[in-house]
Amino acid sequence: MDCLFCGIVQGKIPSFKIYEDDSFLAFLDINPANPGHTVLIPKAHYGSIMEMQEVELSRFFLIARAISLALLEYGAEGVNFLYSMGQAAGQRSPHMLLHIIPRYKDDGLILEPPRKKATEEELKAQQQKISQFIGKPQAPQKVQQKPVEQKEIKQEKVEKKIYELPRRTGGYWRY
Repeated sequence: MDCLFCGIVQGKIPSFKIYEDDSFLAFLDINPANPGHTVLIPKAHYGSIMEMQEVELSRFFLIARAISLALLEYGAEGVNFLYSMGQAAGQRSPHMLLHIIPRYKDDGLILEPPRKKATEEELKAQQQKISQFIGKPQAPQKVQQKPVEQKEIKQEKVEKKIYELPRRTGGYWRY
């Protein structure tokens, strides 16, 4: 198999790694859209997000979030995730990957596609067609609960680290 990203994972192709564990690797893009542009990949060769197990996918996006926080600390004012699945969507590699692109005010990078106006009838038809393939969530199950004896509970103060980045992003992140 000739896969550039598998070559990077195997160390046959050099990269500027910023994160690595047993399952995932993140490195700087050699043709960055902006400084700090990072590519996150699973080490296993998956052709798309559809091939990943839910547990792996969850971990993948937790790492993407951590990288986003690092980019905000690095000085980015925002972050875009760019994922393409299928040739029609612009996927150019047979390996699943996520671009994590730091954004800066007036960076000139345009990622927003042109918009088309849809009628209510078109939206309703699309809604019906697409939603039939999603499946319905299961109804919540009623749980029999026994009354709980009221006791005074000694509470300990637990502090969570809070990333305070309002100057750059207008928000706060907890982990």
